[in-house]
Amino acid sequence: MSALTVSLDIVLMLVAALVFMLLIGSLLQRLLGKRMSRARITFAGLLGLIAGVAFAARFAWNNTTDRFAMIAIALSLILFVSVATLVLAELVLPQGSLPRPDKWLPAVRRGVQRQRRYQQLARIIGKHKVLPRALHHDNTVQAMTARREQADALRAVLEDAGGAFVKIGQILSTRPDLLPQEFITALGKLQQQVPPASWETIEPALNASLGRDYREVFQSFHTEPFASASIGQVYDATLHSGERVAVKVRRPGIVDRINLDTDIALRLARTFTQNSEWGDQLHAEHLVQNLTDSLKEEVDYRCEAANLAVLAHAQTEVAESARVRIPRQYPELSTDEVFVMEYLEGTTLSHISSLESLDAAKRHELARRLLASTLEQIVDVGAYHSDLHPGNIVIDTEQQLALLDFGAVGRLDSQMRQQILDVLLAYTRHDSRAFTEAILGFLDLPDDLDEASLRRSLADFMATKLGVGTKLDASIVTDVTHLLQSYGLVVPAQMTMPFRAIIAVEGSLTVLDPSFNFLAEVASFVKHRAVDAVKPASVTKALADEALGALPMIRRLPGRVDRITGDLAEGRFGFNMRLLADRRDRDFIREIVATVTFAVLAGVTGIMSVLLLNSTTGPALSPEVTLLNLFGYLLLSISGVLSLRVLFDVLRRRGRGIH
Repeated sequence: MSALTVSLDIVLMLVAALVFMLLIGSLLQRLLGKRMSRARITFAGLLGLIAGVAFAARFAWNNTTDRFAMIAIALSLILFVSVATLVLAELVLPQGSLPRPDKWLPAVRRGVQRQRRYQQLARIIGKHKVLPRALHHDNTVQAMTARREQADALRAVLEDAGGAFVKIGQILSTRPDLLPQEFITALGKLQQQVPPASWETIEPALNASLGRDYREVFQSFHTEPFASASIGQVYDATLHSGERVAVKVRRPGIVDRINLDTDIALRLARTFTQNSEWGDQLHAEHLVQNLTDSLKEEVDYRCEAANLAVLAHAQTEVAESARVRIPRQYPELSTDEVFVMEYLEGTTLSHISSLESLDAAKRHELARRLLASTLEQIVDVGAYHSDLHPGNIVIDTEQQLALLDFGAVGRLDSQMRQQILDVLLAYTRHDSRAFTEAILGFLDLPDDLDEASLRRSLADFMATKLGVGTKLDASIVTDVTHLLQSYGLVVPAQMTMPFRAIIAVEGSLTVLDPSFNFLAEVASFVKHRAVDAVKPASVTKALADEALGALPMIRRLPGRVDRITGDLAEGRFGFNMRLLADRRDRDFIREIVATVTFAVLAGVTGIMSVLLLNSTTGPALSPEVTLLNLFGYLLLSISGVLSLRVLFDVLRRRGRGIH
């Protein structure tokens, strides 16, 4: 045989194998009902082909009596091994869990970095002996002591871990709706011990963000930062126009560090939720997911710029007596890495000594302005600064209020704003019934809820925690949240965050004017809003707004009425009711029916194959194999494939979280 003939035979065999593999791949996808990667199908088809060829070589090629029967069995074996390989692959490495080959090296690199960070965190956790224990919400001395110990240990772990973990802790310290007061107090003491990055590392990042040398933009630039944090640091600079600005520059490499730490935090939270009663009580995975989303927004200075713009616009929609100064920003110089805004000269409320130069009347005036600004932003505008602690409030050189740090800005729709006003009105009037109705307006109540018991609990809460002479503090939000959660209710952040902001500003008001009557001022504000709401002009405006909202429906109404009356007159009126109108419900039922059908068919064909394989009757294909035996082998293969299809469907639904 010539070399050319051998080469041609090899080429023909390869082409035939390739065509066969393509056919097998198409058949496999149809059998399993799911599109899969070419690499996975090729691998499964190759293993099936090898198994089939090996079987044929052993039992068919040299078998002159049973050759055709053995070839049929070999083809069935190819299909069975291919499907089994795909099912096993789905069990070990579900579709989509393995990155593409070009992503393997970066994935390995991230895995190594993650393991090193895990080891570091394990040493820190072991050092502070943080163990997952149940979180007790009762107010016994023993429970309060246990919570305080847990909180101090958690603070120490987060502080030593640094990076995103400190930022997550700092964000948690502003969420009394999620954690007990002991944790809020402990996490509020978190300090990020990060030295300023050197100018040699900052300068290239600044130039790259500006798209030119920074000297072309700034007339002067102090290369020593006057403020430094984990994400960025702030410099004092002057534009060529003579305007003094604050330039916030993100630390080089911090995004990769944040991504690594947030990935680890999510993995730890998932494990913590699954294996700890405390983690399950905290809903740790969902909580950390929300916190990491907030942190990633904080890393992108464009989000802060957008928040600043929203609050600047809000000042134009509030009364003059409620306006505060929002620094001007320079969007043409700002990017995701650099944020340039007006430099505010003055001192923050955290420096109490700066208030000594203000007389009592001025301090009272500023306190009233700050409270009015906060309440009007929440109730009237729906965009508010949600972190008004003393360090974020400045008294400028003209003795006017200004705000800093726009990383946390809340937004509310008109319905939420009205409900918040209802809660404040009920609080100032000490009306437990109105308070209960206003709180329930925020929530979706399930059908099996003991609503009468919940109403009694809320009324008792109003009487004991918010009655006459009680002190307003952050624990109020925490307590009402825990009360609602004890009834299995999901408390939206849109409900808790505005009240947390109001309580936070109450602390700043006390610093600004210790004699400030917070409750009286809030009562005065909501009373004016309630009176304004029933004035003829307000009622007319509300009716006009409702009419405008209903106008499209009103326009369609005559046509619909005409069609209905026409159908009634002609006896064609009827209605359709669909039990499975939602596509997801239909898909779920379809999948369950298909799985049960395949399972029944697998069982039936399996039983039939056993009966046929044990049969000694029927036309003989060889001295040892009858036609019925051959059908038995084929049905056995079909039964195996159908069983694997059922297993594959179960694994696929588990991967999608369908139970």
